Amino acid sequence: MFLNHDTAFADITPVTETAAPQISATLSAHTLLETERGWASVDALQAGDCVATLDGGFAQITAITTPRSNTPLVHVPGGVLSTCSDIALPGDAHIALHTPARWIDAPVVSVPVKALSGWRGVRPTLFNGPDLAQLHFADEEMIYAQSGLLIHAAPATGETFFPKLSYGDARAMLALSAGKMGQPDTVAA
Repeated sequence: MFLNHDTAFADITPVTETAAPQISATLSAHTLLETERGWASVDALQAGDCVATLDGGFAQITAITTPRSNTPLVHVPGGVLSTCSDIALPGDAHIALHTPARWIDAPVVSVPVKALSGWRGVRPTLFNGPDLAQLHFADEEMIYAQSGLLIHAAPATGETFFPKLSYGDARAMLALSAGKMGQPDTVAA
């Protein structure tokens, strides 16, 4: 009846919740994305809308925020990377590129868009992106923009399904595909 239970739970440590990795892609507000209703600009989207992805399905946008970024934009001309028109992306955005044959086992790799500077008319701009939007997703995605460009929505840190190349590795892949191995990187990005 008078048992000593006052220290029975002394060794239990509380479990803390680990935050899920933030999966997002930062885009210009005027970028066109394919939705279930057709093509729409990012500034016309809201949380709950779904956008087309590489796997043929649609991924739901869980939130849209305005990032604080001072990264200059990179201009991608229309017709390059399967875009239907010009697009401006933050320099730290990642996009999908097909790899040269037998270079890597993945069908596409994720490269920073600033690594494409000087390739097929892609160039950095002197402007920051005041009208940027950050789209958040529950899972890692490759989303379609401007009719054919694939933008990588990935966790900020940690492992990703699609191999993420560094600036140097992306430049090496471009040089390899152009047959210019051993050439110095002459593009200031």
